[in-house]
Amino acid sequence: MSWLTNRRAAMPDPLWCIGHSHVTCVARAAEITGTPLQALNFWGMPGAIEQDDGVSRLSSALEQQLRQHEGPVFSMIGGAAHGVLGMLVHPRRFDFVLPAQPALPLDPAAEVLPALAVRRVLESLMMDYLALMSQVQRLCNGRLFHLESPPPFADAQRMQADIPWDMYPGMRHEISPAYFRYKLWRLHSQIVSDWCAGAGATLVPCPPQSVDESGFMRESYYGDGAHANAAYGELVLEQMRRLA
Repeated sequence: MSWLTNRRAAMPDPLWCIGHSHVTCVARAAEITGTPLQALNFWGMPGAIEQDDGVSRLSSALEQQLRQHEGPVFSMIGGAAHGVLGMLVHPRRFDFVLPAQPALPLDPAAEVLPALAVRRVLESLMMDYLALMSQVQRLCNGRLFHLESPPPFADAQRMQADIPWDMYPGMRHEISPAYFRYKLWRLHSQIVSDWCAGAGATLVPCPPQSVDESGFMRESYYGDGAHANAAYGELVLEQMRRLA
């Protein structure tokens, strides 16, 4: 056996991570650490997602790639719907009681809506992403792991300079209270968890080291208010390595 053949045999197969913008922190971490990673960020892949009767689906080329892959697939599909709904204060300011943590604070200036009503709106924003996840699950030869989206960062003042205000038309230029954003994130994760349970996929919670005692993202993992940084990506890579 030649030196090159020995070298190839010793090299681990790359981990597969697919999805949207949260893939970036994992891809950057893989570059820094030299971890073999196949990172498919749909935002940087024109034509990767197509519309079929108004429903998002993977392109045939991407379908073929997934069919040929034998190992596990780590999904970071979607993951931003809770931010779209509640990163900024809505013109009709609202809040809700999170059933899993009913003692969390309410915004005193907000109208309190039923949690089920908020869940239905959030589900509608996630519909296309859940459809993509269903397609990936059907194509996977190995296990599908969905990585929970990064936790929210509590400090609105720190986030202020990083918000792409133009991406939130109709919303007030005011970041929502921290616990409201936290509740939306937890509700988002519950919807994904329910989908995973029904689809036979596995939800991987955010790395426990990344959150403080209140459940918010620690300062050292902050990216830009909506995303985590490469240090967070390294924690996720370690989770992926343990599960692969």
